[in-house]
Amino acid sequence: MRALTSLGARVQALPPGRADLLLAGAFLLETQVELSFLDASAGTVLAVRALTLAMALGVAARRRAPLVAATFVLVALTVMEQLGSSVNTSLIGPFTSAFIVSYSIGANLEGRRLTVGVAWLVVLVTIMSVLDPGSDDGLNLLWGWLVIVAAPVLAGRLLRDRARLARSLRAAASGEDAEAWAAQAVAEERSRIAAELHDVVARALRRMVVDADGAATLVDAEPGRAPLAFAAIEQTGRDALAEIRRLLGVLRREDDELALAPQPTLAHLADLIRRASAGGLPVALHVEGEAAPLSAGADLTAYRVVQEALAGALREGAAARATVTVSYGQDAVDLEVVDDGSARPAPMGIAERVALYGGDLRTTTARDGGQVLRARLPLGSAA
Repeated sequence: MRALTSLGARVQALPPGRADLLLAGAFLLETQVELSFLDASAGTVLAVRALTLAMALGVAARRRAPLVAATFVLVALTVMEQLGSSVNTSLIGPFTSAFIVSYSIGANLEGRRLTVGVAWLVVLVTIMSVLDPGSDDGLNLLWGWLVIVAAPVLAGRLLRDRARLARSLRAAASGEDAEAWAAQAVAEERSRIAAELHDVVARALRRMVVDADGAATLVDAEPGRAPLAFAAIEQTGRDALAEIRRLLGVLRREDDELALAPQPTLAHLADLIRRASAGGLPVALHVEGEAAPLSAGADLTAYRVVQEALAGALREGAAARATVTVSYGQDAVDLEVVDDGSARPAPMGIAERVALYGGDLRTTTARDGGQVLRARLPLGSAA
């Protein structure tokens, strides 16, 4: 029993994409075992094997593309029904895959997308029932609507709502310490901001020292180029002073040991999105406008906004896909992260970090379900 419990916990801990692949593999294995006992011609068995492979692909895509998954499974099931009653009465797995994709539509879609998904299921099941050679007039159609559409979709909605309620109850259970927890989270975020800005300032000062050595050499060797070198030092110093002002605004105690690794920026978004996709959350990136320079701290903050939004979409929102849009304007950069997961509050501490650079952050619910996080950071603002 402990071994089964441990195995179940490991499966639940898998990223959604890997869990769906595992489910598709189990479905494919079960159907192949069933086919070994099927009393039919070799050509029929080969056709059923191909159709179950299409169904397995649908099961694997059930969360990433629920409508495509339903189409794969129900179209394959419709074709399978044309192969004779021996196939339809001997195999259970193919019909199970229809329940799985219908359940996934109820569990993963909301709003208008859910309405479209249910309507598409009704269309597919109606076509399947009409083309079924053994159809009993309207009885077969009613059975399809109730058993393949209504029951699995309602089960998906019920379990989704129960999971959301469970998360709310867990949050409420720790409500007595909520204020203290929030204060601690904000304090930790302030400390992390201070550490990251400390690294930015340290690098700026090192650059000033190097430039100063070069400028001192140019005064004697090439006096005409010396003013340019001193101007570069001045600009670096101004940037460093701006970061120091921000640093003093967030430091409330002595620094802890500071991270020495280079800090990420918007230029590293492609790597972040590849890691998120590999972790089970497919992400599309769109960049609009011509990239404009941000201060080092603001650039890091922009990266953190996207990073935390995607992490929340995968962990708390159970999202199946997300889209990141970076829009460069004349005086600000706008960030938008849209996912199809459940509604949730903005990541703790991120709003304060954005406000530190004169920006603002908002979270809303999309019209067709899902979450939208928007942030705006001014270009070249100084604290």
